Amino acid sequence: MKTAFKILGIVVAIILTIILIGGGYLFYRIKMNQENGGTNVEWSESDGTVHRNLSYGNEKRNKFDLFIPNNPKKGAMMLFVHGGSWMGGEKEDIEYAARRFAKQGYITSTMNYSRIASDTLHHSQKHAYPNIESMVDDIYACTEAIKSKCAELGHELNQMAIGGYSAGAHLAMLYSTRHHDSSPLPIRFMISWVGPADMNMLFTSDKKQIMDLLANNTEEGKAKQAELCMMVSGISGKEVKAEELSYELIQQLMSNVSPSDLVSAATPPAVLAYGANDKLVSAEHGKTMDSRLKSFGIESQIYIYPNSGHELGYDKDYTQKVNETISNYCKKYFK
Repeated sequence: MKTAFKILGIVVAIILTIILIGGGYLFYRIKMNQENGGTNVEWSESDGTVHRNLSYGNEKRNKFDLFIPNNPKKGAMMLFVHGGSWMGGEKEDIEYAARRFAKQGYITSTMNYSRIASDTLHHSQKHAYPNIESMVDDIYACTEAIKSKCAELGHELNQMAIGGYSAGAHLAMLYSTRHHDSSPLPIRFMISWVGPADMNMLFTSDKKQIMDLLANNTEEGKAKQAELCMMVSGISGKEVKAEELSYELIQQLMSNVSPSDLVSAATPPAVLAYGANDKLVSAEHGKTMDSRLKSFGIESQIYIYPNSGHELGYDKDYTQKVNETISNYCKKYFK
């Protein structure tokens, strides 16, 4: 019996050692990813004041945080939009970017928005449910509220930059291509960290595959058609029924919310950061956006992190280059 307990104790010790080593390595990798990805930015009272959970609308998630440095540069604001596949995420997820550039003297903000499938809209008369169109409207309303709140605090704003991560980067680019002239604060430049630029590239766009799905009248086929309707409706904001679906309609609705398809001569300059090993949003999105911008003579700086995936956590030197470029854009484009 003693021998059995001794053996059991040895086995337990080995298992605990493996768990500790594995957990320690995982913690180390997370820490290194955060450091290399630039997501660790300290903030103290000496850096400035933070106003949290300010409202920009009637919905539960119509909230933003405002970072006011002690001696803010006049007129300029930077807004950062969180990621989460349009279905998750919180404004705090991208607070590191707001802290970084507030410490450089710029008023910054992060915001929440109502997410697809995760939230509901109780008060909106324009949108029956959260979708990408309602998110763009949220950014517009939030920008108005930031401008008003800053004026109340004695800071008159007259320009902005907007950036985001992943889905938030898509929204930042979409807002910039849509509202470059009509935004409550003129947009001087935009930033995309791994943001989808071409929605037809992100989701299924193979014509034969879609046509086969639409022609499949089995129970399984109908279920997949219903899923496709939900996806298209959530992305486009347009209620689409199965009998209305067509390859051409899907392409058009996706194009309507694809920043690369909406670039014009008036689109603001961009800083673009993508991972060469990204399996969620390929670097082709950044290359496509970069090419479109440059075809109109618009300045665009693109960085493809050679060793990183969607987290951009394995190329510290590229993180530094991107942050330096954003700082240079601030100096160049904020008037």
